[in-house]
Amino acid sequence: VARYGSFMEKDVVLMPSYVNIGAYVGSRTMVDTWATVGSCAQIGKDVHLSGGVGIGGVLEPIGAKPVIIEDGAFIGSRCILVEGVHIGKEAVLAANCTITASTPIVDMRSKPFETIKGYIPPRSVVLPGVREKEVDGGKIYLSCVYIIGERKESTNLKTSLNNALRDYNVSV
Repeated sequence: VARYGSFMEKDVVLMPSYVNIGAYVGSRTMVDTWATVGSCAQIGKDVHLSGGVGIGGVLEPIGAKPVIIEDGAFIGSRCILVEGVHIGKEAVLAANCTITASTPIVDMRSKPFETIKGYIPPRSVVLPGVREKEVDGGKIYLSCVYIIGERKESTNLKTSLNNALRDYNVSV
């Protein structure tokens, strides 16, 4: 279902999903089953939003930044991206990554590890995780995501089914 006021470029594949008002979805992008694209989210070309992905919107609060997913990104099943998170070109997020504006993004490619927030660099491969934190009374484990490397040819092969479906105009 695409709401009035959202914009889909040519050849977008919408499985039973939901795209809210003001959202933009680039050509050849697949919005898979039960995925939702929130108001004013900006989804690039050749992106795959896997089943159950939740992309946040900006109807409230006023002035909130939209979620941006650049061209060629692969967003794994049940990922949640909200609060103006920006996903770089051709990044790959494994299933169940939850990223908000305050979620620590730990880049394991740097020594020592660098922690950033709100932005996944282009071609990054990202996994969900937890970080230990000392608090009064003991230790707790908080959600984070880890950048474990960069997209390689082997990663492209794992995500290539989408390209085959697009190239041969196969509907599933």
